Formats: sequence, C-alpha cells, structure tokens
Amino acid sequence: MRKKSTSWHDMHERLETLAQHYPEWQPSLQLWQAILYTLDDPMWEAAVPQPCPDRPAAAPLLTGMVCHVDARRVGRWVRSLAKLARQNTAPGQAALLRVHFHQEDVLALLEAALCQEHARLTAFAEALEMHPHALAAIAHLAVIPLLQACGRRLASQVPQAWSCGYCPICGAWPTLAEVRGLEHTRTLRCARCGAAWRTAWLRCPYCNEMDHQRLGVLLPEPHGATGQIDTCATCQGYLKTHTTLQALPAYAVALQDLATIALDVAALDRGYTRPERPGYDLACRLVASPARQRTIFGWHV
Repeated sequence: MRKKSTSWHDMHERLETLAQHYPEWQPSLQLWQAILYTLDDPMWEAAVPQPCPDRPAAAPLLTGMVCHVDARRVGRWVRSLAKLARQNTAPGQAALLRVHFHQEDVLALLEAALCQEHARLTAFAEALEMHPHALAAIAHLAVIPLLQACGRRLASQVPQAWSCGYCPICGAWPTLAEVRGLEHTRTLRCARCGAAWRTAWLRCPYCNEMDHQRLGVLLPEPHGATGQIDTCATCQGYLKTHTTLQALPAYAVALQDLATIALDVAALDRGYTRPERPGYDLACRLVASPARQRTIFGWHV
C-alpha cells in the first residue's frame, strides 16, 4: 500500500469541515477523498510530457501534447470511481451509472474531459446510454489526478508574463482569485491543475474589460470578511475572490470552491454566470503507453 502524502492530514481536515457544514454532500465528498488519496500515485507523474516548443505564445502548456498513460491502471481507476459513485447514488439514479467502461472508452472519456470537450462527452453518454451529466461528472473528476500532476511538473515553465485570463497550463477559466498577504497581490487559481498566475486588479479574466465603471463587487454575508464576488457588466461574468495570507495548496483550490458555493448561488441569483466554453482548446491527446515487457531467460513476458 502506498504511503499517504504529508498533505493528507490537511486534506482530511478540509473534507471533514465540508462534511460538517454540508452533511448532504457526504456521497460527493467520498469521491473527493478517493481523488485526493490517489494524487501522489507515480503513474500520473509518468504521464506528463514536455510542452510542445512550437505552440503559439498564447497557448497553455498542455496544448498539442500527447500523454502516454498506463491504460490498465487508469481503466481500473475510472471503474473504481464509477463504482463508488453508484454506491453513493440514490437507488433511482444509480442506473444512470451502470455501464462497463472498456479501455478505449476510458482513454477517450478522459481525453475529452482533459480538453473540456463538452459536446464530445455528451456524444459518449448517448452512445453508452448514460445520463450526460452523470458521465461528464465522472470523467471530469477522474482526470483531476493527471491534471494535478501536470500542474506540479509544469509549474516552473509557466511564463512569468502570462497575461491571459485562462489557465496557463490547462486552458480552463480560473476557479477563483486569491488576494494574498500584506501586499494584496491578486492571483488567479485553477481548480483542475492547481495552477496560479498573477493578474491585474481591475481586469475581467473572461473579456479583459478594464473599465472600473464596468467592474463591480458583491459582498454577500457571511463571506464578506474573507470572500467576495467580482463581477463584469460587459460579459456578465463573475469570479469568486478569497483573501488569504498564504496560497492555497493546489489540491485545496477545488475544495475551497466547494466551501464557497454560497457565493456562486448569490452571483447566479443576480444574473451573473461563468463562461460555458473553456478558455482555450487544448487539442491534446491521451494514449496508452507501450506495454512494458520483462525478459526472463531470454523470453519476453
């Protein structure tokens, strides 16, 4: 059995806090526990290639990359996550997740989730006779360990002068913004890969609006002391902002997003939304790595 990472206690505390505040989320939190536990599996790190040197300047690091994964182990991972989801789903809805994922299905599903290809995920759901939202949820959750590994391996290669609103690693829109330390620097964070990139204070990450008269702030209680909602009247977008002394660990960005769901509800109630399409089309691929062979007495096995 793999040894738990030194961050596990922090992960556990964050999950326990969420369970206490939202007991009805217990089934979903069990999925997150399984995801967080597998983040340090070496197979994810082994699948991260080097970025394409000839990609466009505004392209995230994953653009055009080919990730070679251990198809058998990844298949077991996806099936185990789907099984856990079935066990924690109401009996009337569990049938939506009853499907046998073949190896080629698994790689195609994770590739679509990696590239945020929503239409492709919907087509897979129709072919597998599954509910689109149920299949998309499994796919997006299952690919998080790979994305987090990409975030760890590629963080040092993020351009210092990155000025785009979308994630410089995986092309997703930011999940939240952090106002850090005494300097009050504003940093955007991605929940998928955990990436962090600096941004200007008065700037919408979605449409680049910089007119302060078009940018606003909502301060719903009880998050007003540490959290707010930044809004844009031009694109009707919103972004949650979290005030903190230290940056959140990469794995904790998604949990902080869950913990501040009340801010999402407040923004949606006022007519603000987040973009449906990803910030950048990655066009990356997920393929099975060549089978490893061992030689015993001159025979390949």
